[in-house]
Amino acid sequence: MMEIFDIYYDEIEIIKDLWEKNRQYHEKTSEYFKESYHFINFEDRIKAFSAFTKNEIKISVAKIDSQYIGYCLSTAVKGKGELQSMHVDETKRGSGIGTELASRHLQWMKEKNCNAIGVTVSQENKSTIAFYRKLGFYPNTLYMQQQNFGKKD
Repeated sequence: MMEIFDIYYDEIEIIKDLWEKNRQYHEKTSEYFKESYHFINFEDRIKAFSAFTKNEIKISVAKIDSQYIGYCLSTAVKGKGELQSMHVDETKRGSGIGTELASRHLQWMKEKNCNAIGVTVSQENKSTIAFYRKLGFYPNTLYMQQQNFGKKD
């Protein structure tokens, strides 16, 4: 049986393996930015979230038996909510876990009186874009980046 529950930032190591699977997924599927995903590491990425208070960050995990199968990390600050990072194990996708995680976080942001809620998605990640569209998200801006970012000439 699946359970979803919240954890505190000081327990964030729980999501490390799932976060790494997410990073590897992006590295493998990115057409233009494989290298930039290769050099991202959990400790550096997660450290940025230590600046948020307990009232500004929500971290939820999904678990079946003793296996963590998904997580969602969101922030809500001064009326702006952001789905920061989310991942569901490949073997469990399509079963509603991602929708449940995201819905809980969207509800939390609404309770925090967020008047703007966003998510950043790689434009190459068509399946994730479709997932967020089903949740009522639409493209707003397109940020473009040169492919050789981080390479030394």
